[in-house]
Amino acid sequence: MKSIKSTILFLLFLSTFTACKKDAEEQIQPETPRPKMDNLELGLGNAGIGVTGEDFHFEADLVAVEKLDKVEVKMIQRPGETYSKSWTHEIIWTQYKGLKNTNVHKHFKIPAEAAEGKYDLVVAVYDENGSKLEVKRDFEIFSRANLPVRPMFTGIYVHRNWTPFYDSHADKDVYPSQRLKMGDTLQTQVNVSFVKGDGKLYALLIKKSANYNPKTIEEVDLSKAIVYDVFEHKNEPAVYDFSNSVFDFNTFMPVRLIPDLIIGAARDNNTGGGNPINGTKSWQAGDYNLVIIYKNMTANKTIYRSIPFGIE
Repeated sequence: MKSIKSTILFLLFLSTFTACKKDAEEQIQPETPRPKMDNLELGLGNAGIGVTGEDFHFEADLVAVEKLDKVEVKMIQRPGETYSKSWTHEIIWTQYKGLKNTNVHKHFKIPAEAAEGKYDLVVAVYDENGSKLEVKRDFEIFSRANLPVRPMFTGIYVHRNWTPFYDSHADKDVYPSQRLKMGDTLQTQVNVSFVKGDGKLYALLIKKSANYNPKTIEEVDLSKAIVYDVFEHKNEPAVYDFSNSVFDFNTFMPVRLIPDLIIGAARDNNTGGGNPINGTKSWQAGDYNLVIIYKNMTANKTIYRSIPFGIE
């Protein structure tokens, strides 16, 4: 009897040990490597907004484990949201099959029949090794008439002597390492999208040593700042894209060119002939910020950006 009990206990132990070992082996099975996606941009200014019947911008950098198979984009309605009708949309791109890495830059129209509302935009990247990467982002669809006033910078381009110096679409954590010099000419184009009604833009040069960091129009003190540009719009009836560079696409002629400002100039570009650049804001070698402030008075919304640079 003792021998039988011992045998049973041994078999139970062996069974338990084998099961535990099997579970442990299953737990440490490595996951199949998946492709990678970086720098995903959805819509103008990466705002995640689509307009029915209009162009939509999509961009992403993809890296496969082995080779890419296909890319899918799905627009899926959310539970709990109200829509005028049930609607989903799917796009499949197969032209990247066989590539190890690529930049996907696409422009496609949001279908005119799309239902307005909040969506999940799901991007799925399939690898030839059988794995899939799925990324989900917030996404909204509007008709042109219902676009919200939601000001955002969709392009800031700084040039020195007509040569690119800073581009907001580049890595935003990397700022110019070169420094401006006395006599250099500065040009800056600023694009602000999703605005209407009345709005005003300031682009200011401010010494870091001044310890003055305005983030609203109301905080602007022109005794402490050099005005690169000031420009406004009034009574715009519909949401549109505002810029301090205006071009007439009907006549193919510029309406307003971005201004020049010479580093070391006696006067700035403020309206009415400019302000003298003297006193505490006199030109000096050192660190500066290019401070850009836009306020939409109609919606009472302000956006701000500060770009560091130096003068030697």
